[in-house]
Amino acid sequence: MDTPIINLKDVNMRFKMPGGNYFTALENINLFLDSGKIAALLGPSGCGKSTLLRIITGLLKPSSGKVYYKGKVQNGVNDKMAMVFQNFALFPWKTVKENIELGIKDADSIEEQEKIIEHIVDVVGLEGFEDVYPKELSGGMRQRVGIARALVSNPEVLCMDEPFSALDALTSENLREEVLDFWSEGTAGLSNILIVTHNITEAVYMADEIFILASNPGSIKFVFHNSLPFPRDQKSSEFLSTVDTIYNILTQNIMPDVPKTKIYEKIAPIPLVSVSEIIGLLEVLDDNKGRLELFELSDRIKRDFGKTISIALAAEMLGLVATPRHDVIFTALGKKFLDADVNERKLIFKDQILKIPIIKAVVELVTQSEDMVITREECEEFLADKLPNERPEDLFETIVNFTLYAEVLDYDSRDEELSLIIENV
Repeated sequence: MDTPIINLKDVNMRFKMPGGNYFTALENINLFLDSGKIAALLGPSGCGKSTLLRIITGLLKPSSGKVYYKGKVQNGVNDKMAMVFQNFALFPWKTVKENIELGIKDADSIEEQEKIIEHIVDVVGLEGFEDVYPKELSGGMRQRVGIARALVSNPEVLCMDEPFSALDALTSENLREEVLDFWSEGTAGLSNILIVTHNITEAVYMADEIFILASNPGSIKFVFHNSLPFPRDQKSSEFLSTVDTIYNILTQNIMPDVPKTKIYEKIAPIPLVSVSEIIGLLEVLDDNKGRLELFELSDRIKRDFGKTISIALAAEMLGLVATPRHDVIFTALGKKFLDADVNERKLIFKDQILKIPIIKAVVELVTQSEDMVITREECEEFLADKLPNERPEDLFETIVNFTLYAEVLDYDSRDEELSLIIENV
């Protein structure tokens, strides 16, 4: 059996938070990837995909566990890998050519360097743009520069962190095709591609191996071996069936059909979404007869699949929607909320958020404090103690957003103090 090009054994990643608590971003990660394959790290926002990619490249050292490259323990940054980022990560004061030059690791002379750059510029379709600055380029062209800068280092593994998510659909599709061409032709010695994505269709279109991650903490829940032959037809029944299979795996791991009462028997985190996102979801449902399939809903509200699930879960936690199987549907309360005026909406929202244990606990913390006021630091320490695997800063922001809308708590951002609105509680 051939040695995997990448192999992770019992990898964990913990970050120390303010106050001394630890946040577990990744837990017990075990994976391997054979040479000559494309792999996708697929999962919702916040499940640790980007963190895992940085551990694989050596940009981050895991808290525990080992990363092996071609059978040898990897220590430090792996110079056989190159990274392409979502936000292009170009230097605005450098030209296209100067940005690409940054990726060159070995060139014996200026002449050789020029020859390498000329070849890569030709490969990625940047001829004539060598002396242009990034601000003068479209998003797709800027990402071509990012890809060229990665390929010019002759990587064996090209690592891509949601490289197409900031681009329009047509540009994304064209670049995916070109990246697949680079790989199939072995451009610059390229053997493997590892891509982080939240897009199921993208993962099925590009990857041989799909590692499906879940959150809290980030962990690999399923490895899907994609046997569809290249080139892949996105309209074929086999392709659509594979997308549906991955979709089912994701929803079963992230949003399983369990009695919802179990969620509320203990203090649990709340999805990190805003009131406006919940209302926006309800409005889209209302425009579609009160029911939409999750994947279609994600497209309608212009959010990635993981974020859409988070918004739906928050709305469900508030009793405004139900989520049978893969659908999101109005409840009677959800319809009543959407049809109500602003004041009645706030009253409904208030009644519902005070049923959520973590929000109720924060309100009680404020109520029991001197003068019914606590600092942000005190609240975040409380949240970190109750939910050590969550980021207290993000939880705090979400709770403030909910309680401000419901006129339960007030927040003074200047003094960073949270106080009770007495007339409403």
